[in-house]
Amino acid sequence: STTMLRLARHVGFVSYEDFKAGFQNELLQGGFGVRAGALHQNSAVGEAGTLCDRILIAAETNIQHARNDLRQEEVSQVATLLRDAPAVYLVGSGSLFWLASMMKNTGNMVLPNLRLIGAEYSVVAEAIGTPHPDDVVICFGLNPTAQRTVDAMNFARAQSTHTVAITDRPSSPVAHGAEFVFFCNTSSPHYYPSLTPLMAIVEAILATVVAEGDGQELARIKRFETLRKKSDRYIEF
Repeated sequence: STTMLRLARHVGFVSYEDFKAGFQNELLQGGFGVRAGALHQNSAVGEAGTLCDRILIAAETNIQHARNDLRQEEVSQVATLLRDAPAVYLVGSGSLFWLASMMKNTGNMVLPNLRLIGAEYSVVAEAIGTPHPDDVVICFGLNPTAQRTVDAMNFARAQSTHTVAITDRPSSPVAHGAEFVFFCNTSSPHYYPSLTPLMAIVEAILATVVAEGDGQELARIKRFETLRKKSDRYIEF
């Protein structure tokens, strides 16, 4: 025990318990069943604070970490690439398909070149085909990362297109070799990683597209709003 305490202090921890907690947290991140079990156990022992409080505090902490790591200069570079690209391919698998869909649906208001790679393509390369050098491929990935998404990133790099990874850690396989990597902590008491900070990164990218554009984006939004109002399919209140 004294040897382990010296090791813990040598690498910067105050106590062995702090050292051990790091490994415990990594284990909890690794499996949904383990995380769900911890969630149930903590509820049974009456962990301090309501579950809602802990979920929201985790989201706030994750967003703060994203704020520390996200660089406006890099976001601006990606925004320029998105405006100039003949096509922007969005790749998300499993639960991250909805995040790619959200970027497609809200991004279409200002960018006409977004292409969502649907789940019907088990091999993303079939959907992309022969990309233009100025095309952009954006891949979303969490640990564990879907092989389909990793294959899409590898294919995009091999085709020398621009690549963007939005993920939970710089060591993610979807981030390997990507031209731009945006990552953030996704830890949460929830049995599934928190997607809130990833969504904030998408919002920052699309907002920058508009903020630094030449005005075409504003014209597209106006046309979009006009079409929506004429459709009479939405209720404003």
